[in-house]
Amino acid sequence: MFKLPAFSKLVEEFSTVADFLLVYIDEAHPSDGWAVPGNSSVSFEVKKHQNQEDRCAAAHQLLERFSLPPQCQVVADCMDNNANIAYGVSFERVCIVQRQKIAYLGGKGPFFYNLQEVRLWLEKNFSKR
Repeated sequence: MFKLPAFSKLVEEFSTVADFLLVYIDEAHPSDGWAVPGNSSVSFEVKKHQNQEDRCAAAHQLLERFSLPPQCQVVADCMDNNANIAYGVSFERVCIVQRQKIAYLGGKGPFFYNLQEVRLWLEKNFSKR
C-alpha cells in the first residue's frame, strides 16, 4: 500500500488508454493476526475479515485513507479469494489483461512488485497519445 501514490500516478497518466481496477484481497497483516508494526502515518489497520461485509468495509476504509483517482475502480475479492488464487497475488500484484488474456503479469509484492516495469510496459504498448 505504500506504493499507492505511484500507482495513482500511473492511473492518471494512462487512463485514456487503459482501464484500472484495484481488487482488495485478503488482508495480509490484520491487526488481530500477523500484524506488522509500522509508521502510524502510513499504516492501515484492519482486522481479519470474517465475512464479505468486513472485506468491503476494509476496501472502503482503504479509499478513505488513501486517495485514488476516480478513473480507478475499487472492488473486493470474494471470501473464497477467487481473484487472489486465480492471479497468484499474495499481497500485491499488477496484472494487465488485453482481449481477455493476461498480457503482463508483474512480480508478487512486496519484494517483486515493480511499478516502473509496469510503466515501461504501458509506454511501450500504449505510447502516450
